[in-house]
Amino acid sequence: MSVSLSRSAQPSSASAVEAASTNAEGEPDRAYWQGIQANIIEDRQNPDRLYADWTASGRLYRPIEQRISELAGQIMANTHTEDSYTGREMSRYLAQAHERIKAHVRADSNDVLLNVGTGMTGALAKLMRLLGWWSHESHRQLILDNLAERPLVYITHREHHSNQTMWLESLAELRLIPALDGDEIDLAWLEQDLLREAKRKIKVASVTAASNVTGIVTPYRDIARLMHAQGGLAFVDFAASAPYVDIDMHPNADEWLDAIYFSPHKFLGGPGSNGVLVFNQALYQNRIPDQPGGGTVLWTNPWGEHRFIKDIEQRESGGTPGILQTLRTALAIQLKEEMGTERIAAREAWLNQRLFARLSAMPAVRVLSDQHRDRLSVFSIVFANLDYRSAVQRLSDRFYIESRGGCACAGTYGHHLLAIDQCTSNAITAGLDEACPTDKPGWVRISLHPSMSAAQLDRLADAIGAVAQLSVDQTPLPRTPAADFWTTLS
Repeated sequence: MSVSLSRSAQPSSASAVEAASTNAEGEPDRAYWQGIQANIIEDRQNPDRLYADWTASGRLYRPIEQRISELAGQIMANTHTEDSYTGREMSRYLAQAHERIKAHVRADSNDVLLNVGTGMTGALAKLMRLLGWWSHESHRQLILDNLAERPLVYITHREHHSNQTMWLESLAELRLIPALDGDEIDLAWLEQDLLREAKRKIKVASVTAASNVTGIVTPYRDIARLMHAQGGLAFVDFAASAPYVDIDMHPNADEWLDAIYFSPHKFLGGPGSNGVLVFNQALYQNRIPDQPGGGTVLWTNPWGEHRFIKDIEQRESGGTPGILQTLRTALAIQLKEEMGTERIAAREAWLNQRLFARLSAMPAVRVLSDQHRDRLSVFSIVFANLDYRSAVQRLSDRFYIESRGGCACAGTYGHHLLAIDQCTSNAITAGLDEACPTDKPGWVRISLHPSMSAAQLDRLADAIGAVAQLSVDQTPLPRTPAADFWTTLS
């Protein structure tokens, strides 16, 4: 399992031609990233299609697919046993994967790892249930009426819907930390509000580590320090940034993280993985597992008695675990570590500078929060001539550029970025509620991967520039259907 995943691959003839024609001064580690790119499984039916939607999902990586099918596949079996060869070896692989994931986020012996669902949404939902902060809507109000005190949760204006609406529907009271001019976060307000709520027993900040809309990094360590100074907790959502940055749950004595969650499917090689939740075991006070079932039980008898396993990771992983999903998570993390966050950051900085220079010269294109140049490689842009859906369709169907349009599941942040006041917002939401045709605000999100070449980036920028000059045309664009997925298997 420790064999390198980022070994150089022989580039295809097309890649070799591109390499020969590209001579970008200052391009960092070009040969290395060409080797990575050669192993990304791409569209053979349309080899010119350029994927620029990495914040939504990673891509499959050939060495990881081979590792799973050839090594894990040949001994595939359920875990929960040490007696048979296949069960024992698969359990060993799974234990090694857990160790790799925990080491990657610098968890300590007091931290619990749970592999949950398909991303951070399932991971956060699991955490809420474990904390007792979630209930079915049919008796939610009854519980609220009898709660002595609700947990107080702070979020920023940059959160995506999973880290906002879930809290809004929980048993907690939610407060939005105000935004400052320049798309900053008002930490002074947070500090003062924590002082005002000094007697509140449960105070939590649940914040994104970086925006999935603009790629701007949140000062989550400063937030953690403020929370801990007042006896609060710090939860951080690494969904957008985990594939590219270091994660350290215990950087120092003041800025530790009480819980983190992220979506490994956004990593290169990660699609098909599960969500990751890591939290301090001191948060866990439960006698009964969230999902009692196989693997959580120490014993039962015919007289209605039973006992659950004490180990939290075991008792909260009821039923058959996501074996291949967890192995894929660990392999995607291994690949990230082999690429190295310093190398990733250097490449991102170069890509960002190059794309910003091109976009800044386009009068019909606006990059949201463009004053923040130090960011992940995420760009949300508004076209003066086209709505976001038309722009995404033309980028895809005319230029083979894959992007994403809409509000990126971050409607509250969209209000801030697009300066939508309450009156305008009410008109928009009223139309949506009544299913009336309405121009729902949004943008086109472009997100890059460090493996993208200079030629590919220039092609992307050329396509954006061309779309920015198009007129509104309702003529349907020709579309090539994907290959038939459901051909005979037997």
